[in-house]
Amino acid sequence: MNRNTGPAEEVSPGRTESDGAAQDNAAPDEPGSRRRFLKGSLAAAAGVAATSMWDATAAFAQENEAPFPGPATRVDDESYWEKVRAQFHLNPDTIYLNNGTLGLCPRPVTQAVYDGYAYLAETGSEGRYQLWDEVEESRKSVARFLGAGEKEIALTRNATEGLRFIVNGIRMEPGDEVLMTSDEHIAGFAPWSQRARRYGTRYNQVLIPSPPGDKQEVVDLFEQALTPRTKVLFFCHVTRGPGLLYPVKELCDMAREKGIVSAVDGAQTPGMTPVNLHEMGCDLFATSLHKWALTPSGSGCLYVREEFQDNFWPGSGGNGPWNDREQGLWHIGPHGTYERPIRAAIKTALNFLESIGMDAIYARDRMLSDYLKEQLLEMPGISLGTSKDHSLSSPGITSFGVEGWDTSLLQGILKGKAGIIVSRDQRRYHNLVRVSTHFYNTPAEIDRLIEVLKEIL
Repeated sequence: MNRNTGPAEEVSPGRTESDGAAQDNAAPDEPGSRRRFLKGSLAAAAGVAATSMWDATAAFAQENEAPFPGPATRVDDESYWEKVRAQFHLNPDTIYLNNGTLGLCPRPVTQAVYDGYAYLAETGSEGRYQLWDEVEESRKSVARFLGAGEKEIALTRNATEGLRFIVNGIRMEPGDEVLMTSDEHIAGFAPWSQRARRYGTRYNQVLIPSPPGDKQEVVDLFEQALTPRTKVLFFCHVTRGPGLLYPVKELCDMAREKGIVSAVDGAQTPGMTPVNLHEMGCDLFATSLHKWALTPSGSGCLYVREEFQDNFWPGSGGNGPWNDREQGLWHIGPHGTYERPIRAAIKTALNFLESIGMDAIYARDRMLSDYLKEQLLEMPGISLGTSKDHSLSSPGITSFGVEGWDTSLLQGILKGKAGIIVSRDQRRYHNLVRVSTHFYNTPAEIDRLIEVLKEIL
């Protein structure tokens, strides 16, 4: 692909709200920072209105920083994306291509976390109540971002915690089966394995090729593996290693038709691609927002379809009656003292993404991964583990194998030789390097990866 010629791919601008409120330029460690909380300063750069006395989005209004560039219209306008990159704490000595493990928080998000903890340091126990309101705003923001109802979302620390709620909350009898794939993350597989040993349930695993031929092959393999005892269909929205995009709506529709619960490990999709859980049709969905959605580390969410909640009993989080259905998913969340500034800053991250536009982010991620795939396929001895078909591949994850190389060794050489940070997948029969590119990465960084690979090989 020649990224310098041909018609530019255009994207629809993201949703932006604006107002004309002034910003408080006090440094976070000065007394004036307290005024920013108490006055509810607005995020002038992102154009997001404050909703209460303290607002994490105020962190956008930082002294001596250029205004945020606004919605993207072209995925190949590198001058625009350089302005976006300026909002991140990027290490000039590294090329970070491991967003599938942990995304990089933009400056407004890290500032919001700092401001939240500074606020608690000033106000003590009284500040917790104000921050609780901000956490609630974050939860509602997550619901809107994922196309879910506000009563269907509970905030968690990560996908692992959400998956544990899922496994322990579905009613199953001894002998009942969950059907999953052989590519599940350990955080998805281990709880089902433990439940099987402890309570006599069973699990079956279907082998999905890497990559499969088409979406129907994936659906057919699942359907052929069903038994009369199958009660739950469990799978990744996108697999962490090969980067396979599952036909999630088709699988959830099949499950619903057969009276089977559909539960999705969605750790790798929100923030990389638009997600609408109502359109997806799953009963349960757990994700880590600190990957592609760029929220603070230690933040995720659990979705439980409202019509399914009466059948979902994950247990109490430590406060309130565990069977109080009027409270919805409230009893799942943490209680007592917990990391409220981190959760309050979730909405700052989502506002940051939406100010660019999720359509633009998706298109940018697709452009980068397609460019990487084309470069890799021109090199001898390299095979793709990720499909070139957009209907089967993640827009951000590209995995490849190198003939004659152990990928853990190759991963270490890339880091030591050029500061290139990637991951690997050596589960099942895989021996793959995993590259996860996000919108703040550049074609030049991909060029450098290819250059170093050629030097090594």
